[in-house]
Amino acid sequence: MISSLGLSNYKNINALLRKDNLDREIFIFDDMRDLSLPDEPVKLEMIIFAVCISGKGHVKINLKEYDVTPNSLVALLPNHIIQGYSISKDFKAIFLGITSEYAHEIIPDIHTLTPVVVSFKESPITLLAPGEVERLHEFHKFLWGKISSANDENTKKSVNCLLQALFFETLSIYGNHRNVAEGKRTRNEQIFFDFFTLVERNFKVNRSIAYYAKLLCISPKHLSATIKIMSGQTASEWIDNYVIIAAKAMLRSSSKTIQQISNDLNFSNQSFFGKFFKKYVGVSPTEYRTLRAK
Repeated sequence: MISSLGLSNYKNINALLRKDNLDREIFIFDDMRDLSLPDEPVKLEMIIFAVCISGKGHVKINLKEYDVTPNSLVALLPNHIIQGYSISKDFKAIFLGITSEYAHEIIPDIHTLTPVVVSFKESPITLLAPGEVERLHEFHKFLWGKISSANDENTKKSVNCLLQALFFETLSIYGNHRNVAEGKRTRNEQIFFDFFTLVERNFKVNRSIAYYAKLLCISPKHLSATIKIMSGQTASEWIDNYVIIAAKAMLRSSSKTIQQISNDLNFSNQSFFGKFFKKYVGVSPTEYRTLRAK
């Protein structure tokens, strides 16, 4: 059985020796000795970047064994499957965890990074140069200071800007090592990238796989199979994810009524929107807005 690990059920994170968080959407820490994973495989529901500073570690990601050595960048994405880990006594690393929802909020054009994301899925660990590690470490220290003192809206905005900078710096470093330039995409990567570009533009008006397959000049079956192979999720799940993320963002940051949000997302009526939202989030749109306001 595979369980899920997200911030909502990341119970052991409170046992970390040093950690800070911002609205339980961003977690930053540097000690994982009290963080224990269950023996069974765990599916991530968040993004985690880690850089090994010293010592050694060992982890199983998507059923493959990986050694983590000094200067290693570990990039874990939603739907990566983790099964336990071990670390040496002198192991030291820096960690940053971000919910998927929050990542989409601070980086609206995240779909344009698909080639790098695809590469993350296949190669979650990369050995960096010392200078690259130093840059990421400096980002981490500065970001931690901001998060630990984020007590007003302006500070939170600066945290978001720092997160964006760190995110793109990390992707730039990783992309240079993995050589994921646009001209070197495989056919499946190109389909994956084009699919996300189209979904980003059209998910509010069309959620049919057949619609996107037609635009890509391939069969719905081929599209579904390719997206599943490349990401571990189906095309329908990705489309629904976009809708849910947009709905959450509007419920949290706009004064629009539920009916207006339902109309914006092209649902036939408010009742259908409510059922769709509750299916994926577990609460109604009204309940979600109330909970987020507390």
